[in-house]
Amino acid sequence: MHRRRQTPGLRREEVATRAAISSDYYVRLEQGRERNPSPQVLDALATALELSTAETSYLHGLVTPPPATRIKPTGAREELNEFLSLVMHSWELGPAYIVNHRSDVLASNRSAQQLFERFEISDNILRMLFLDPAAPRIWADWDEFARFFVGGIRRMIGPASDNDPVTTALLADVSARNPAFAELWNRHEIGVPEQKQKWIHHEELGEIRLDFELLAALDTPHQYLVLHRIQRQ
Repeated sequence: MHRRRQTPGLRREEVATRAAISSDYYVRLEQGRERNPSPQVLDALATALELSTAETSYLHGLVTPPPATRIKPTGAREELNEFLSLVMHSWELGPAYIVNHRSDVLASNRSAQQLFERFEISDNILRMLFLDPAAPRIWADWDEFARFFVGGIRRMIGPASDNDPVTTALLADVSARNPAFAELWNRHEIGVPEQKQKWIHHEELGEIRLDFELLAALDTPHQYLVLHRIQRQ
């Protein structure tokens, strides 16, 4: 099990006591020598470490990942989920696009295309955010959104990077080219804000707020529809 952050000030013995497990067992978990903790133990640790709901879910996923889903190799055309595509094309409140677990852009509506035209990199949101020189200028809240995005893509990728060389290569490339991403990725943070929003510098409208949400379909778990609603100040 990957090393998780501890609540500030807690020693290993205190975490173990809070979770009602032995210190030796907790050390084995932390060092990866015990790989099959029960769901009850994971819940107890999550409570002891004061993890959020998203962090607790991620912890369970690391130990008991969902059934493997076949992932298309790079360059292969992914068949879009029909209903996600229909919603995307009918969305009129702002940019809408479909991405996979690596944040590759699979499809987009006209509003999203107009936004992407302002970037040099528009085929992958992770690369756009951390490698495109225009990103810190266009994203008014780049620091805050980058932190949120890295946590989000960590949840979306989950354990897939272990068996997907394309995902592994993407993470290694962005880490090597942008130390800010490497630092954020190594934090293992996956917190989810109550209200998802980003602030964008618009050439004509000035600074605008985009509220957004991600939707997924059960039969295409590696596709996500990202919907934005423009909030003019």
